[in-house]
Amino acid sequence: MKANISRWIILLLALVCVVQVASAFEIKTQTINPASGALEPGQSVNARYVVTYDMITETANDESFEFSTGLQNAVWDFTVYRDGVAIYTTKKTGYYPVLTEFEIAYGDGDIELDAQLRGIVPSSASGKVLVTKIDHLRDKDVKDTHSVTRDVVSSAQVAGSLSAQKQRLKDLKADMDEKAADGVDVTTVQAEYNAASQALTSAASASPSQAASYIATAKTDIDEAIALLDKAWAQKSVADTGAAIESLDGMITYFVENRSMSSDPQVVAIMTKRESAVQFYSQAQDNLNTENYPLARSKAGDGLSKANEALADATALRERIGEGFGLGGDLLLYIGIGVIIVLIVAGVVIYRKKTGWDELG
Repeated sequence: MKANISRWIILLLALVCVVQVASAFEIKTQTINPASGALEPGQSVNARYVVTYDMITETANDESFEFSTGLQNAVWDFTVYRDGVAIYTTKKTGYYPVLTEFEIAYGDGDIELDAQLRGIVPSSASGKVLVTKIDHLRDKDVKDTHSVTRDVVSSAQVAGSLSAQKQRLKDLKADMDEKAADGVDVTTVQAEYNAASQALTSAASASPSQAASYIATAKTDIDEAIALLDKAWAQKSVADTGAAIESLDGMITYFVENRSMSSDPQVVAIMTKRESAVQFYSQAQDNLNTENYPLARSKAGDGLSKANEALADATALRERIGEGFGLGGDLLLYIGIGVIIVLIVAGVVIYRKKTGWDELG
């Protein structure tokens, strides 16, 4: 007996689960005009929904659809279709129309609800406005819901946003000019700057909703330009450090190969500083590759400072030792000069001996 009761309880629970699944509704089509972009106070908005649904219970004596909107002067037209045939039509007004179980329950068949709304964005709206919300309720509990909100912009908001982005563009231009004067390649940055400038120019003469779209585009372009300038600046910093190390290597090669000073303490000290510069340079390249541009510039700056310090030492050392003799690349030159001198001396000696013999002879 207890086993039978347990089976009945399990069966009832399963049926409840099936009923709950069947309670959901589906938005078959959704059309809103204007279709996209921000809305503005006083603007007319139309919305239409085709909803398919199943009633939670067959009697449906405690079910309803509740609609809501933030639009003023809202007018709603509802039509219920069964198997494609209109079987109920009603018109309602206001912010919160309700369709009761009497209006939505029509037994078996393919049931669809066509809901159409006309309204106006309130003049006091700011930030966002609720276009539509649909709740399917049973015993005042919401079983399923769907809502749409849209951004709202006013002329004052647009003016403030436009002014802010214009200032950002001005600051970007000053930064670009400064970096370009330092040798940074701003070609890609200039393209984004031009696009942002054009978008803000268009925004200045557009309606609030259109202007908001232009301003959003300009903001994206400015953000991208700032990121590209940051990257180009880091690339220039890393390249400058690499060039300084390359110049230093040339000086060290002169001391080691041309002047045979590889063991000289002064040269050893220069080479030690060079290794430190290379370590910073390697770290800068790694951070550049991982797009950590501020740290790449910082490490490149440390490397450049150390490389320039070593270059100053190398330049001072070269001035002190002059271009004297070394056993490096000039050796062949000196050997050649020595051979020539020996040949000249030998020639003179042989000539004098020959001349002396002629006089004796």
